[in-house]
Amino acid sequence: MRTISQATEEIIRRSAFLSEIVAEGLGNNAEIARRIRPDVEKQLLEEVSEAAIAMALHRLAKLLQRSQFGASMSARMRDITVRSNLVQFVCPNSSDATEALETISTHARRMKDTFFNYSRGVHETLLIVSDDLEREVTELLGSHAGLKRTGGLSAITMRMPEESLAVPGVYYPVLKAIAQEGISLVEVMSVRTEFSVIFHDADIDRAFSVIKRITS
Repeated sequence: MRTISQATEEIIRRSAFLSEIVAEGLGNNAEIARRIRPDVEKQLLEEVSEAAIAMALHRLAKLLQRSQFGASMSARMRDITVRSNLVQFVCPNSSDATEALETISTHARRMKDTFFNYSRGVHETLLIVSDDLEREVTELLGSHAGLKRTGGLSAITMRMPEESLAVPGVYYPVLKAIAQEGISLVEVMSVRTEFSVIFHDADIDRAFSVIKRITS
């Protein structure tokens, strides 16, 4: 038989907003209990008092504080690097674009310390490279209709511990801190334990300070 605590926890964990409020102690438990009471009663198929739900919320807050959205992993992002002089290209998917990317990739592998990262979506392909590859990319992709270029970019790359792969919301603390500072990001990309965020050059110093603060 399900308990009030189990039903309350399931409902709160469905919402990142409510989970954060409860974990940080920013909300009134009585008000939250009033809000979620219909859902709790629907799960348990019986009437439940708001006081009982509020008590369950009080106990849940301590659990959420320990595991909230990968916060324990933030302090373990030790390998943080910044790469500047980057350029982003976005173009519609096509066989020609794929061939061009293979050529660019081959060239990039021969160049030392060159930033090269691309991702193919359902409709578009994204390519972010060091500006020393910009001319070649423009020559190979410049004839493609819909090609979009954005220059003046920088990347902050973080290495995560291997066990972070099984942690829910592991990137949340970083993205939350960036958003709270009012910093716009251009792209987010990850490769297994490597996590990169792309910013405009004008925002890179502030972004780096924010990330260092939450990972120190």
